[in-house]
Amino acid sequence: MKRFTKEGRTLVCFDFDETYFPHACSTEQLKQLRQLENFLEAHSQHLSTMWVTGSSLETIREKMTRAGMRYVPHRIAASLGTELYQVTASGQLELDTSFSSRFPHDFSGRVHQAVERLKRVLTIEPQTNLGTSEWMHNYYYFGESEAEIGLIRSAARDIGIAVNVSRCNPLAGDPEEAYDIDFIPQGAGKIAVVDYVCDRYSFQTEYAYAFGDSGNDLGMLRYVGNGYVLGNGTEEAKREHGRVTEGMYADGILEVLHRAVR
Repeated sequence: MKRFTKEGRTLVCFDFDETYFPHACSTEQLKQLRQLENFLEAHSQHLSTMWVTGSSLETIREKMTRAGMRYVPHRIAASLGTELYQVTASGQLELDTSFSSRFPHDFSGRVHQAVERLKRVLTIEPQTNLGTSEWMHNYYYFGESEAEIGLIRSAARDIGIAVNVSRCNPLAGDPEEAYDIDFIPQGAGKIAVVDYVCDRYSFQTEYAYAFGDSGNDLGMLRYVGNGYVLGNGTEEAKREHGRVTEGMYADGILEVLHRAVR
């Protein structure tokens, strides 16, 4: 992985799939992505960047290769903010073990208990498109029942784990008419990892930026002072969050960041 120049003091967080990385990889989308990479390289003295994504590190690397990306952020929070990596000056990834050391060692067993309990009353299926992770177990829920979604949340709460429930985004390879069910340890997740990074590296949360496209980004977008749903985001995310860019993908990100560095 390529490294960048010394990081700046304003934290900028990006969801990866369908925010920073466009799955279609059209010619125009990749052209805009190159412009974003050029911008981030040119303003690294002001901006410290982090990908905060549900994808595993292995799938991030595959997508970077597919899009021909050359820019790497200062940090990568993979697997839904359960694995935090610092990118060194030589381009190596260093796992921040102090972050993950807070998670319970019996997490997988707890997820198994929750899933077995839920399978008796509703239909959930394991996901495979995000890669594997010790600290994130992903399922699809096929249904529209608020009561059943409530059962998913209560099962996780009763067993002592966290769960993120959000409408799937088919543009990212998800099925239509389904929900993402992401089981993670308590104390993990997109908000938790952004909070940890701000606290450890003395970033001011109220001046930080974040970009996302779907329901599982909303907590992170609301946590920072400047959170935006991109124009290509899901209707759920755009409906529930006040700040939406006119542009899509990298174009929407640049729309905001150009103003931020003036």
